[in-house]
Amino acid sequence: MSRTRSADEGIKHATWIVHPLLSALGAWPVNATSSVLSKSLKWCLIFLTYFLQFAVMIPSTLFVILKVKNGRNRIKLIMPHFNSACQLCKYTVLLRRSNEFRKLLDDLKEDWSNATKEDQWILRTKSSIGHKVMLSIGILIYTGGVSLRTIIPLLKGKIVLPNNMTIRRLPCPGYFVFFNEQRTPNYEIIFVLQVVCGLVNYTTLCGTVGLCAMLCLHMCSMLRILANRMIELSNQSNTDEKAVQEKVIDIVERQIKIKRFLNNAERITSYFYSIGISDEVIIACILGYCIIMEWENSNVASLVTYFLLQMTNVTTMFTSCYIGQLLIDEASIVKKVSNTLDWYRLPVKTARSLIMIIITSNCPIKVTAANIVDMSLATFTDIIKTAMGYFNVLRSTI
Repeated sequence: MSRTRSADEGIKHATWIVHPLLSALGAWPVNATSSVLSKSLKWCLIFLTYFLQFAVMIPSTLFVILKVKNGRNRIKLIMPHFNSACQLCKYTVLLRRSNEFRKLLDDLKEDWSNATKEDQWILRTKSSIGHKVMLSIGILIYTGGVSLRTIIPLLKGKIVLPNNMTIRRLPCPGYFVFFNEQRTPNYEIIFVLQVVCGLVNYTTLCGTVGLCAMLCLHMCSMLRILANRMIELSNQSNTDEKAVQEKVIDIVERQIKIKRFLNNAERITSYFYSIGISDEVIIACILGYCIIMEWENSNVASLVTYFLLQMTNVTTMFTSCYIGQLLIDEASIVKKVSNTLDWYRLPVKTARSLIMIIITSNCPIKVTAANIVDMSLATFTDIIKTAMGYFNVLRSTI
């Protein structure tokens, strides 16, 4: 009973950040046995999320296309909507892959339930790394995002036209065909909707990045446990064939479980990483351009906000690549341990079975973006180089 309670506490610890974020968006899987109220609430949250996104993106995109003629202003105004479109794509993928997500959560619960106290300590330690990283990213994302959506439009103040008409600024200027957005209470309603839409975007970003981190760090934990099992097999004093065979079976089962978990996780994370890289490269390029523009205009508030957003963008990129690198490093440890097993101390038949274990351990375990780009620190440097290249092209052409 105490082991079950410890496993339940471990699951809550592992999903401590991801669960509330995705539940707020209606993206957390519900069980078939859940109440009708829970299912209805989930669909209401999904509808509200899509409604907010399209209610902000469509008028703002029309405004950029039909009303804005200056190329610099177009680039600045299109940035938040490009990010919104990317987050909406991630959100849609997560909803479409809800069955795979549910299976991953079931596997995670099973691993926690079957783990010993030592194994649970490893799982908890790796989860804590994700919590610290995600708290830092969350603070940066919400601080920079809320500043962009609220502080900047309020600090810039109102615009007085030559005909004595006053224009109140919105976080995302839009072209509203059927009504005047400057009238009260239209302006206040639109302002609040755009701020809430921004919060939805930041929650989606934090939730998807946190989900990828949670899955990768769980695989890191399982690889560390696997390496420990191999070391125990190599160091055990009892070379009885039956006892050794049980340990070999346990190692093989763990290898199969890790491979299966990786394949299921890749069905979700590969989409997130590919969309995220595209989003982060373009956003880094545009933010760098905006920083130069605000520097020329001596606009301190906007400059600080854009610099904070750029720092958030780079930190998010680095976090995804760093956690992917941790997974590669743990797989390298397993590979090294399997290649240095004291096979000569084992019975002949059992020693032969180690061949498949060694071969499997030498297969790379890593997460990718669309099965094209490996998530690693080397990829992070490539992303920065690509963003700087696009930034130079943008700066020289506009």
